[in-house]
Amino acid sequence: MRKHTINPYNYYSIQPNKQNESAKVSIIYHGWGGSALGYRDLAEELAGEGFNVVVPEIIYHDTRQKLADHFESKTVQDYFWETIMTTIDEFHDFVNTLGIDKENVILIGSSMGGCIANGIFAREPMVEGLVNMNGSGSFVLTERLFRERDGRGDIPDQLKKRLMDYDPVDSEPGLSPVLLMHGDSDAIMPIEGQMDYDRYLKENRRHVDFRVYEGVNHQITSDMIGDLIRWLNGLSK
Repeated sequence: MRKHTINPYNYYSIQPNKQNESAKVSIIYHGWGGSALGYRDLAEELAGEGFNVVVPEIIYHDTRQKLADHFESKTVQDYFWETIMTTIDEFHDFVNTLGIDKENVILIGSSMGGCIANGIFAREPMVEGLVNMNGSGSFVLTERLFRERDGRGDIPDQLKKRLMDYDPVDSEPGLSPVLLMHGDSDAIMPIEGQMDYDRYLKENRRHVDFRVYEGVNHQITSDMIGDLIRWLNGLSK
């Protein structure tokens, strides 16, 4: 992958296999505490299938005000949702800066990146599709589950209001295809967030494919990648 800098954004890109070249652009968002370069292998696989791939550096990661310890509990509580909401807000300017047509964009995210991709998708009905891997499309519910797991109190009113402003289950759904993927043994990101978003979409729209992977914790497996590639290839036909 090749690194680019167009202030204030840093991102990596890889060109598609020319034999299968597609106009579609897969934008991949990584998880909390991860890095853009950590998705090099997935980006190369998608490029081999003919897709242009862009992997942005996310605020508070890589070279963008990187936090000292992403997994210190107070840091997670202070910055996790802030990172998601800031990145959602950046999307319009980011794709305009890169000269990408939203109609050609497929949003792909893993864990925190799945929340980001989902949040963008809820605001951008013209994008081509969404893949949420081990993330959540139900923000308030997921924060409530985080707090129950950690033994914290109710969501403060100010945070709850902000989450509701971004929550995909409070947004009018578009008609573009959606692929939700989650391990049923995920101990980091509760699967209930995906289940709630799946329920919401199926009550309001079509084109939802929810795949649950038995015995899988918070990880991307080879089965997931295979299903992702087949799903993406189905979009390009």
